[in-house]
Amino acid sequence: MNADPPFLRLFFALPADGVQEPLKDVYRNMKKFDLQLKTVSPDNLHITLKFLGNTRYDIYEKLRDDFIKISFDVPPLIFKLNGLGGFPNVRRVRVIWCGLMGDVTGVDSIHRGIEDLAEKHGFKKETRGFTPHITLARVRNDQRSPAELMQYLEANRDTLYGEVQFSRLVLFRSELRKGGPVYTAMAEKRL
Repeated sequence: MNADPPFLRLFFALPADGVQEPLKDVYRNMKKFDLQLKTVSPDNLHITLKFLGNTRYDIYEKLRDDFIKISFDVPPLIFKLNGLGGFPNVRRVRVIWCGLMGDVTGVDSIHRGIEDLAEKHGFKKETRGFTPHITLARVRNDQRSPAELMQYLEANRDTLYGEVQFSRLVLFRSELRKGGPVYTAMAEKRL
């Protein structure tokens, strides 16, 4: 009797290079809300292009092999870190993000290529519009968004924090652990 193949929790992303310094004040301010927020480690900040979720190992291997063969004719992307916000909105924050302004054409091209690749391997195409952003924190499940946090987000919705470069496209494995997720690069391309 054959056992089911193992699963890997996967996603495609553009890791942010050099983002820690421009966002250090944001992280210092979010520290006030440690009981309510689970922050993303600055080392793990990225633009998520496609979350695949639990993927059978045999599908992962084919996806990885096709990913390695694809050519993205896009130079490294430079974006301005522009403003803070929340999903679904700043009054009922569940996710805190930093907005990006820059080479939207380049990131859209990469996003479309990843969507096409994923669809080839049985993943549904995303129907919602793609807006590049960096997730900074999530509100803990049992917590409400404090009024002071909402005011902070509102006061910084147009703040310019600096620039960040995205020069790598990575197929990541995400392992959920008590101390936070651990991301492992399973395949990578330079832009």
